[in-house]
Amino acid sequence: MPPTETERRLYEATARGDEGGQIAAIAGEDLYLAVPQQGQDPLPVYDDPMAAGKCIPVLTRGMLPAWEPQRFFDRVTVEELAQDWPNDKWQLAVNPGTPFAAYLRATPAHRGRWMQTRAQLGARPGGLLVTHYGGPLHGPLAQGLACGAPLAVHHSVPWNELGTAFLDYAADAETLRAQWSVTDPVSWQQRFEQMLGGAFVPAEAEAALRARSAGADGGGPADGGEAPAVPELVGRYEERFRADGLLPADGRVGSVVALDLAHAVGLVRWGLGARLCAPPQAEQAVTRVSARAGEVYGSWEGFAAGYALGRALAFDNGWFGPAYTETVHLHRVLTQDPASPWRALPLG
Repeated sequence: MPPTETERRLYEATARGDEGGQIAAIAGEDLYLAVPQQGQDPLPVYDDPMAAGKCIPVLTRGMLPAWEPQRFFDRVTVEELAQDWPNDKWQLAVNPGTPFAAYLRATPAHRGRWMQTRAQLGARPGGLLVTHYGGPLHGPLAQGLACGAPLAVHHSVPWNELGTAFLDYAADAETLRAQWSVTDPVSWQQRFEQMLGGAFVPAEAEAALRARSAGADGGGPADGGEAPAVPELVGRYEERFRADGLLPADGRVGSVVALDLAHAVGLVRWGLGARLCAPPQAEQAVTRVSARAGEVYGSWEGFAAGYALGRALAFDNGWFGPAYTETVHLHRVLTQDPASPWRALPLG
């Protein structure tokens, strides 16, 4: 079974003997080129009997191997390969040695066709739900990864993957450094614990939402004090959410901790990609996210609304601009697509 739709399209084109279809299957995708180990040739050129000549091998996303501590891959595109191709006689071997292999000639004319197809189809857009059929699909690990699905959809990478890379080694390390000041395993663990505890969501809004929910459930403010007022901006977003279908007509958001929980899963995936943690540690962390989500929210609908409000408060701040539009798109993909884990899996 093809691990993702990319491999399926490539397999079908190869079975038809359709070179144009092979190029189209990968033209908009990220491809992965092995980073040479110390002492290795900068280019992993090899003799392939299937191609009867020398090839440069690349992998599609779904064919990346299992995580290894010292094995890295760089993302490349067919456009970049076409522009920097070193030898007209060599071929491009896509997923060699697998059922989803394709061999593409790389003369100047052929590379021009790669470029033309890339220009026609464009890069793969963001905002796509991708499932890796070799990844976790059921159980606590899948449920935890589903908490991070908004980030995966945003980047159009598989939601249920915990392995070699989120984007690639360099990008994952830079995301951790630039966005979260994480540069080593210690700071990675500290940030994860903070996210699990909801340390980065707006404290005032979170306290007011929790107090309101407690009141609605028949509880009251702690210590008999007065419940904090829900910020006016929160009310504006909830009203817009009802109009846009992110909340039912009488719906309200109970917590925005989902934003931190989604980022916690992202932190795990970036940490694996940057080699700041190993798979057993990552799996344990993701299942902790799943458990925490189940403690805070009673359903994926509640989690989805909480994530949307948290994201809107963090990135849109009342503008109802592009960040809001993107938030609505992510919500609709994950709540409406029949293949979404938010529709197929229990929460927590």
